[in-house]
Amino acid sequence: MSSPTSSSPAPTPPTAPTPPTAPTPPTAPTALHRTLKPRSVAYVGVSEASPYAHSVRRTLSGSTETLFVHPKFDTLFGRPSVPDLTELAQPVDVVFSAVSAARTVTVVEQAAAIGAGGVVTIAGGFAESGEEGTLLQARMADIARAAGLPVVGPNGVGVINVPDEVNMTMLAPFERRPGGLSAVTHSGAMIEAIGAAGHRPGGVGLNLLISAGNEAVTDLADYLDFLVDDDRTTVIALALEKIRRPEAFFAAAARALAAGKPIVAVKMGRSARARKMAASHTGSLVGDAWVYETALRQSGIQLANDIEELVDRVQFLEQLPRQRWTEVRGLAVLTATGGFAQLASDLAEDIGVDIPALEQLQPLADTVPGRPLPNPLDATGFADSIPGLWESIVDGYAAEPAVDALLFTSQHADWDIMNRRMADVFAAAGSRLPGKPFVVAPLAGTAGTWLEDHRACEVAVGNGLLGCLRGLHTMGRFVRAHRRGQQVRPAATVPALPVPEGAVHDIPEGRMLSFAATMRLLADSGVPVARWAVFDGAVAHPGFPGPYVVKLADVAHRTEHSAVRLNVPDDGLADATAELREIARRDGLPATVAVQEMVAGHGEAFIGVQGASELGPLTAFGLGGVFVELLKQVGGRLAPFDETTARELIGEFDATGVLDGFRGAPAWDRARLADVLRAAGDLAAGGRDWIDSLDINPLVITADGPVAVDGLCLLRTA
Repeated sequence: MSSPTSSSPAPTPPTAPTPPTAPTPPTAPTALHRTLKPRSVAYVGVSEASPYAHSVRRTLSGSTETLFVHPKFDTLFGRPSVPDLTELAQPVDVVFSAVSAARTVTVVEQAAAIGAGGVVTIAGGFAESGEEGTLLQARMADIARAAGLPVVGPNGVGVINVPDEVNMTMLAPFERRPGGLSAVTHSGAMIEAIGAAGHRPGGVGLNLLISAGNEAVTDLADYLDFLVDDDRTTVIALALEKIRRPEAFFAAAARALAAGKPIVAVKMGRSARARKMAASHTGSLVGDAWVYETALRQSGIQLANDIEELVDRVQFLEQLPRQRWTEVRGLAVLTATGGFAQLASDLAEDIGVDIPALEQLQPLADTVPGRPLPNPLDATGFADSIPGLWESIVDGYAAEPAVDALLFTSQHADWDIMNRRMADVFAAAGSRLPGKPFVVAPLAGTAGTWLEDHRACEVAVGNGLLGCLRGLHTMGRFVRAHRRGQQVRPAATVPALPVPEGAVHDIPEGRMLSFAATMRLLADSGVPVARWAVFDGAVAHPGFPGPYVVKLADVAHRTEHSAVRLNVPDDGLADATAELREIARRDGLPATVAVQEMVAGHGEAFIGVQGASELGPLTAFGLGGVFVELLKQVGGRLAPFDETTARELIGEFDATGVLDGFRGAPAWDRARLADVLRAAGDLAAGGRDWIDSLDINPLVITADGPVAVDGLCLLRTA
């Protein structure tokens, strides 16, 4: 008879490591300063007949010194031109290269030789085009890195510095005005789209527009790090496909959050969102767009679905000074039509903006003939009925402590003269109360140009009802995230764990850690586990009372083999073991048998651990049992994380009602569940070098707290 191998009761979850201090900013000036905010530009390969000549002419209208390099011309744009960069008679901050891929490599080499500050290249034919282009790109990158030379691109559309009128781009001219929005995009056309969406009454002013292209040398993390310290940048927009250096990117995002600079992103490639449930639920998350959305939100970055929405979400952050940003806990909506008052309530509920009822404004309502003052307010027909009434209404709503943002929406078109006086009164009230955002916006369509006058009073101009609610929602989320502080911690803050000792089994999906080693790993990491014992020979009493769960221990898909027996009494252990071993013999499975206590609970959850998603270690969480298939909802966080983050993750499931007691069941113990989630996060970070995925499924919610009754751990194979 073999002796059982068993676990001891799980220890108390360990205390989370102390969060690291904020990342140290780079020494100033950064290497990118000369590239993105140059005092001199050398244009290489651009003639007066070039399709990019308009870029040169726009730069010539500014104060930046402009030099020319072209082998065919002695003069260009009325200025001297030299055959190659080495013949320039003076240093240059940045080189704009409009030549082919092969010649671009030479340009980078020459730029490094003359001590240029950086290169902006728009050439295609590099890594995106195949093996030959990949070799060219590697050669160019080696030259640039050896010289410490930033390179923007290749395979992009260049850079535009709007305030300084520096244009190093292949894009056709488009209207723009200077302002505080800087953008970095992987798709160059997104820059044009941001310009188009932002150039309207209200809209957004632009600062630096950067097309990252292939990121051969300088990448998204570098640009983001630079923009955090750029004094002209107040808000940052990203249109991204891939984050190549996650740790550096999230460190820069943490600095942006601490500096009070919001980031709004469009993540391209979300069609890969469908998740396949294979051997491991968690394993299906690797490289998925869901991981990006989870990580970006966790880092305080707000998300948009397209460029129009992106501009809506950044508009008030760019238009309004920071002292007017609030958490938007209470929005007052004043309208001049009943239909849009109701629509405002509906849309606000969908987006997550709170519009309080404001019953406390009844004394003010008594001044309105036969009319209550709800929120949203339909002011049709009475606002101008009594002199001074509209002023009193606006001042009353603005002074209410439960209101920290105000929106006045009417048609507000150029022809809408009737409501212009009301908008003027609203704006005047806004200028007297500097601590709140005041927004005027058309119900739909394009705002009248006269609304621009109100921006001088620090009143924002929005883009329709939906656009305004998006912008206010983003403002509120950012202010709350900024007050909370850094949320993505480097995985290295948790010491690396060794690979557990124990049997490893080869299964079709990879290498699986044995059941015994997996349960010990969970218990040692602070995840409470149900008592268990494993037997390779005859089954003895496991040392804890029944009834029991008896199962083939080291099988990934037990249900497919009918390899689990429930509610087995003491005198049924031998028979259950014999049945399972016959299944193991028949199906060619490992014959080790696990005996566990039956755990009764009032709920089930799922926790998944990913040692190395595309963006780093990850912990996923969802409701277990029937709710996994019914709700199809999974939340997650990059690991490690603190208790507050764990509670936020749990809170994502509040709307289900399950955690508060489903059909009379007891409420879940959120504090203990948060401890388990935090321990799982530390395990994800600690096992970053060898855990592929680990499912804790189910995690049974008992009267004494959560208990893991099973675990499936797949090891990384490469």
